[in-house]
Amino acid sequence: MFLVAIDFDGVLVKGEYLPELAKIVGKSGEIEKITKDGIEGRISWRESLKKRIELLKGVEYEKCVKAAENLEIREGAKEFLDSLRKLGKVKIGVITGCFDIAVNPVKEKLGLDFAVANRFIFNDGKLAGVEIIVDTNKDEHMERIAKQYGIKMENVIAIGDGANDINMISKAALGIAFNSTPILKEYSKAVVHSERLDEALPVIEAFIREREEHENTLNLISKGKLKVLVCDPIDLEGVELLRKFGFKISVEPEISKEDLKNKVAEYNVLIVRSRTKVTKEIIDAGKNLKIIARAGAGVDNIDVEYAEKKGIRVVCAPEAVSAAVAELTIGLMLSLARQIPRAEHAMKEGKWIKGEIEGWELQGKTIGIVGFGRIGQKVAKLAKAFGMNIMICELNSVPEHLLKELDAEIVPLKEILRKSDIITFHVPLTQETYHMIGKKEIEQMKNGVYIINTSRGSIIDENALLEALKTGKIAGAALDVYEKEPPNDFTLMKLPNVVCTPHIGAQTVEAQKYASIIVAQKIISIVKHALENTCDFKCQECDKF
Repeated sequence: MFLVAIDFDGVLVKGEYLPELAKIVGKSGEIEKITKDGIEGRISWRESLKKRIELLKGVEYEKCVKAAENLEIREGAKEFLDSLRKLGKVKIGVITGCFDIAVNPVKEKLGLDFAVANRFIFNDGKLAGVEIIVDTNKDEHMERIAKQYGIKMENVIAIGDGANDINMISKAALGIAFNSTPILKEYSKAVVHSERLDEALPVIEAFIREREEHENTLNLISKGKLKVLVCDPIDLEGVELLRKFGFKISVEPEISKEDLKNKVAEYNVLIVRSRTKVTKEIIDAGKNLKIIARAGAGVDNIDVEYAEKKGIRVVCAPEAVSAAVAELTIGLMLSLARQIPRAEHAMKEGKWIKGEIEGWELQGKTIGIVGFGRIGQKVAKLAKAFGMNIMICELNSVPEHLLKELDAEIVPLKEILRKSDIITFHVPLTQETYHMIGKKEIEQMKNGVYIINTSRGSIIDENALLEALKTGKIAGAALDVYEKEPPNDFTLMKLPNVVCTPHIGAQTVEAQKYASIIVAQKIISIVKHALENTCDFKCQECDKF
């Protein structure tokens, strides 16, 4: 069952009741100004009401009734309500700061299920005051009515147009701003600009269909019929979390592309890491897919745009791996600085090369951090502990307090390239970042610079990097990621001034455990609560990983 709570003045009926009454008694100018101040939030709604009632005290009862009769029900309102009722079990009514003398006749005429309004007080047939039942507490009345009808808050819809509707609009599962003031639009989930209330109908229909589909999904879970396919190795704690919730789990960590294509239609959720590629072909075969989850950071192994067109949610867990990747970045930096891999290899060969090893210190060096999401920020904090000077290239805003804490500055990429002793990359792979570092960018770098890449291999043109390492333009590189994984050609990795690891940035016990748990929690949140704002590939934090 669904609940639709509608504001009265300006939404269900045209205009406002008190201005209509003011017109009858010749006080339009004064009332209009106070009304506008209240609607647009310059004064509180309660203060606005008190001021208006004070001006109208003494008005005869008959004139109050006449003002109510002058209110015109909005065009299309009856059709809108009739259409809502055809959608199924829907309770419809008004929650308004208007008054019973105007609201009750409309309630009866339109057959509304409920009406909550303020009450005029008359003394000797004249307006003496008002009993305030509704002000900005519309949300409390909405929750009470929903509870009364046994309706869950995730099935509640609210429509309003003014500042005193903010709490109701923001608390409803679907809040619709109808010809509203700018302040209300910030809190609404949908905006309708029309003189016809039934223009809101398609938005509500889509919401109800989505909620009904969600209820069906929950029923499938309760019957153990919602199926998850885990395509790559992940920590079992997340798997158990999903199993306890009611999902039926299949774990096939070495499934081939062909087998996945043949089996995916049986499943509602796919969980992958980096090995499995979720292509358009796989998505087309997954006729029952609802969610694709990557237990890690980034989603470049998933055709996200196509999945989204098919109505499939894509989520990932960058927050799980940020500490692991940041610590590896520093480890690679130290390995470059002190030539640790070379020294270790020589010792194992029985060679004492102390005289050949001369390192350099991180302290006092300038590090350029390209990309300042979770990982970039952690790298900066660790670099600060080593006494490094920090420059940041980041398109999104960075909190001033963080820059001050790190004694860091935001600069353009070209300045990072020109001034940094060490450059480390922490950006996602997108059309914009593909080969963002090529021959031209390398030429702008300081001679003898060191670079670290633990993000995605394809942000650097490996041919240009190979040449620069051979000439000494780049003194050394530490790489955890590559344009092709695993590589076909290891020429770059075999250079003596390259430290390399096989994409192990997230390969810690803790990171894998957290990634498994986090994607499980996100899957459950989407299914259980139909959360549109569940952290996914589009959110700023994930996008910056």
